[in-house]
Amino acid sequence: MYDRWHKSHPKPDETQCSEHKSRTRRMVPTSDHGIGKRWQVRYRDLDNHQRKENFHTRAEADKRAAEVDVEIRSGSYVVPAETKQTLGAYAQKWLDGNSVGPTTALRYEATVRNHIVAHLGRRELRSLNKPSVIQGWIRALQDGDFEVSTIEGIFDILSSILGMAVEDGLLPKNPCKSKSVKLPTATKKKIVPWSLERVRAVIAGLPERFQAAGKLAFGCGLRQGEVFGFAVEDIDCKGGWIHVNRQVRLVGTKPVFALPKGNRIRSVPLSAQLVTALKAHMRRFPPTAVTLPWAKPDGEPKTFRLLFVDEKGRAYNRSVFNMGAWKRALVAAGVIPPRERGARYLQAAPEDGMHALRHAYASVLLDAGESIKALSEYLGHSDPGFTLRTYTHLLPSSESRTRKAIDDAFTEHRESELRSAAAGAIEDLSSNRV
Repeated sequence: MYDRWHKSHPKPDETQCSEHKSRTRRMVPTSDHGIGKRWQVRYRDLDNHQRKENFHTRAEADKRAAEVDVEIRSGSYVVPAETKQTLGAYAQKWLDGNSVGPTTALRYEATVRNHIVAHLGRRELRSLNKPSVIQGWIRALQDGDFEVSTIEGIFDILSSILGMAVEDGLLPKNPCKSKSVKLPTATKKKIVPWSLERVRAVIAGLPERFQAAGKLAFGCGLRQGEVFGFAVEDIDCKGGWIHVNRQVRLVGTKPVFALPKGNRIRSVPLSAQLVTALKAHMRRFPPTAVTLPWAKPDGEPKTFRLLFVDEKGRAYNRSVFNMGAWKRALVAAGVIPPRERGARYLQAAPEDGMHALRHAYASVLLDAGESIKALSEYLGHSDPGFTLRTYTHLLPSSESRTRKAIDDAFTEHRESELRSAAAGAIEDLSSNRV
């Protein structure tokens, strides 16, 4: 504890001996006398760096000195000056330090800019250490009519940013982890797979050069980008497999080749009818060599002989495809009504995107008795548990299996009783004859 306004000197008293003079001191004003806060607490932090904090009153300084002592001993000390930086400045450090792919990086940047910094960016980190601040921010997102899943995604990013602040020693704990912080809840919609009649009708409504692609998406459960990136070298007709090695995705507005989602390269069984459809397609539309950068717009150029390209021989752009060819196929199949003259097509429901063919594939396999583990591998999921949570309602009815199992048990028990009774009756008859 130090008094910034005074320093001590020996009192000038000639009658006292020299030894006594050295012990008798008087307070002398310093050059800072009357300027700023008077009392200063000095200490060394967990990294052995000297720190100083100033206070108006000695009582405040004493209290802070006691707090610092406890924080340093417990390892929960946070550097006060660094917590004064704004969330906006620290969020940029978080973005700069991320090692995610370019598409995810763009999504993170947009989310931080539009939904985190826009609301909380000017606040100092230390002011975010209150769960009530986080809950108020969640309420503001709800008032913005965002979907629950969207709010959850934004919240996860903020929690990750503040989690890093905790690890950097700038916050004692992550307020997003507080039990009092509650995210909105919503009933998760169950996936309702298309009927096979709708699957066939939509595929038939696709352009001729893409109909085999629709069959591939349904017949092997591929994602849209994986269909766009499917090449002739990915087919093993003799072995009856396809190999999902890449996708075409957009980084901003630039198409690139990249690994499948989650970097999960996989192999999927190929049916005989699908082999026939792919061979017929390649006779009608020979594979086209397409060159795109790998993973990011300035990545190394890679060339693959794609099976499905647009009329100009380019890799399909999902935005153009979804607004054009896919919507026309939905109209042809009666999924959405045709547009009126001069008007745009009505907006298709999210569940009517091309991903619906993938869901239909999963439902057909489950109905045929395929295991969740095998389905998870074919779909490229990282966890069979996710596959089970997504499609559990499509499994054959567990209630009917339960009833049948119990009925079978009773039937077996009843038949055993009848056999025993019959054996006893025969034995009785035999005894009577004797």
